[in-house]
Amino acid sequence: MLDSLEILSTLTQDDRDNLAVFCQERFIKKWNVLFSEWDEWNAMYFLKSWKIDILKNINWEDIKLWQVVAEEVLWEMALFQSTNKSRMASAIASQDSTLIVILDFSMNELKAKHPHVIEKIKEIIEYRNSQNTKYNIV
Repeated sequence: MLDSLEILSTLTQDDRDNLAVFCQERFIKKWNVLFSEWDEWNAMYFLKSWKIDILKNINWEDIKLWQVVAEEVLWEMALFQSTNKSRMASAIASQDSTLIVILDFSMNELKAKHPHVIEKIKEIIEYRNSQNTKYNIV
């Protein structure tokens, strides 16, 4: 299940297999909400196919911050927040999409055993934060 994800390519096959035990594949139909802003964080997602829009409610208007496409990591920011475990935006499928769900306790193990993978995720966060400065939400 995880073999095709570039961000996990540095893990051994055994490590990917062990992580996959705690992963689920999930299908979401177009226009369905994967999670909403302010929901509590309990998983991180890797998008296997198609597209998910990330929206932030600003002054009662949903603003599209970016679009996550196949092979990208999806909602990882809460992973690095020590106190606030709430999601900072909503994720809505712009097309029927397939995701890999990695539950929070598996992410904690990944952080402990493979910090280089977490560093890659942090780079993604930094890039996305730099893109969102115009909305003053970082």
